Amino acid sequence: MTLTGLHRIRRSAGGRFYEYWYAWRGGPQILKASGATEKALEREIGKLSPAALDAYREKTRRGSDSVTIFGLITRYLDHMADNQNLADRTKKDRRKHLDTAREEIGHIEVKALESRKMRPYLIGWRDKRAKTPKTADDLLSDLSAVFNWAVDNGEIARNPVAGFPRIYQVNRAEVIWEPLALLTFLSFADPEVAWAVRLAAATGIRKEDLIKLPWTAVKDNTLAFQTGKSRKRRTAVIALTDELRAVLADIPRRGVTVLTSSDGLPWKPPGNGLDSGVRRARMAALAHVQKTAGQGALSGLEGLRFHDLRGTAATHRVLAGIDPLDVATELGWEVERVNEIIRRYVSDEAMAKGLILRTYQGKTIFTQAH
Repeated sequence: MTLTGLHRIRRSAGGRFYEYWYAWRGGPQILKASGATEKALEREIGKLSPAALDAYREKTRRGSDSVTIFGLITRYLDHMADNQNLADRTKKDRRKHLDTAREEIGHIEVKALESRKMRPYLIGWRDKRAKTPKTADDLLSDLSAVFNWAVDNGEIARNPVAGFPRIYQVNRAEVIWEPLALLTFLSFADPEVAWAVRLAAATGIRKEDLIKLPWTAVKDNTLAFQTGKSRKRRTAVIALTDELRAVLADIPRRGVTVLTSSDGLPWKPPGNGLDSGVRRARMAALAHVQKTAGQGALSGLEGLRFHDLRGTAATHRVLAGIDPLDVATELGWEVERVNEIIRRYVSDEAMAKGLILRTYQGKTIFTQAH
């Protein structure tokens, strides 16, 4: 029998053997057994374990433990089970990570999270798995999600691992959605999701800003809006290319924001609903290709993220005749990053066509916008 977080103690004294079970380390006792021999003890445990199992379930249900991290995680898992914005795969992976956390650090009291020593302790706990860096980071990231939820619900004052440094580093600066992948995705996406992806591919706007983009930001020749990453201290100006004008023309005006969900309302920040729509399209594309080409076939969308559409936009906008330096300004990038994407994905012939466009359209579209 495996009960997550269960704390078991076995000892011998006075010629007898004893075993005690606690719902979690430092938690309530749920079993006490003894026997003249170890075999007799095992028989006694077998008799008492059904009642102990019931007690365990009772003690670890919602709200039963307000003292330890074990109880905090348990309450979050109850909340997560009812969260319709999380994909089943995400829930499964997160539960696996949080079961590990309950098992290993569940005995720690919630009040200890206020200590300044807790952040380095938890990061050190994560670092024990440094040989598998992505898994280690995901473990602490899921625990951080619990703490964020606890802060929002007034259970703790702050998240001790907010913004923790990650072990796993991957350079995605050169990853983009190439034309075939984009076409495949759009063939299986719901209209509202397709509009969002097309708009991201035409502008390079981050998802958090994209779902909040108001129609009032659309001017005659530009998009002008305040960025969330700068806490609205910076106004981004993006030139309207033919591609961007076409995307905007296809999106119906349903409300204040350019993008809306299927119910006609703005996507709720941070965009989990949009993420779910992206996953559905990817799964539909994969199911289709595997049905036609066999179970080992791939859709071509593997490994692509919504954020990678910023790199896609860089190529689209250069091909539209915008100078790489202006593209870098629009995206808030260093120009070398744009140039690296150009070197990898944009042919010399296409670059020459872009140069011709810039020459005959008044140097740059971006300049025209001003």
